[in-house]
Amino acid sequence: MRRVRDVMGMPVTADLRDERPDAAAALDALYAELERIDAAYSPFRGDSLVSRVNAGALDLARADGELADVVALCRRYEAATDGYFSAWRGARFDPSGLVKGWAIDRACRILDARGFARYFVDAAGDVRTRGERAPGEPWRIGIRHPVERDKVARVVLAYDLAVATSGTYEKGAHIDDPHTGRPATELLSLTVVGPDIVVADVYATAAFAMGRRALDFIAARDGYEAYAIDPDLRATWTSAFEAYCEPVTA
Repeated sequence: MRRVRDVMGMPVTADLRDERPDAAAALDALYAELERIDAAYSPFRGDSLVSRVNAGALDLARADGELADVVALCRRYEAATDGYFSAWRGARFDPSGLVKGWAIDRACRILDARGFARYFVDAAGDVRTRGERAPGEPWRIGIRHPVERDKVARVVLAYDLAVATSGTYEKGAHIDDPHTGRPATELLSLTVVGPDIVVADVYATAAFAMGRRALDFIAARDGYEAYAIDPDLRATWTSAFEAYCEPVTA
């Protein structure tokens, strides 16, 4: 069962391959969780927790429960990326760079808890897969070409894998280097693959901001590989990335 719905300002696709009578209910629960997270953490909704923090109506230092967990994750990954991932823009709190991957992870946990073993969840290019697409067949995840929009640059073959891409696709140069406050422009696209969608998503954002240092950063992280395209449309990748990919044919 496949469903596409706009949530969190983007299309989210969920594809369940287990043939079960409760598939529709599972998808209802998945999208309900994404909508709940958007209501709480969107910086574009005036009644969200994030907006209340930035309006001074909620003290982030006294946050508890789930909000405190999100803040702790933001601080953890800020430290892990030497500050290239940051949820703070000056005095404003914006955890959007973490929340998308975290929301996908929460949604997939709903499917896992209900015993679904073969699924695909894609939120605007950030993907989590479980099991096989069909018996003996992996999920095929295309990395969009950053300029030729009707083409893919590579195809990742995924079983239990997270794939996250940051780039200039729809929004242009929208990822800033937190150290300079200026847009990161040394790459057009950076894709990270690995076991955890939260980590892959954060690393893709942070490494994109690093520019030419991106691949060295990802190569030093156990279990994660990356593929980058620069403004000259030259592709480079970490040593084991191709092991995840469909072979390139002439």
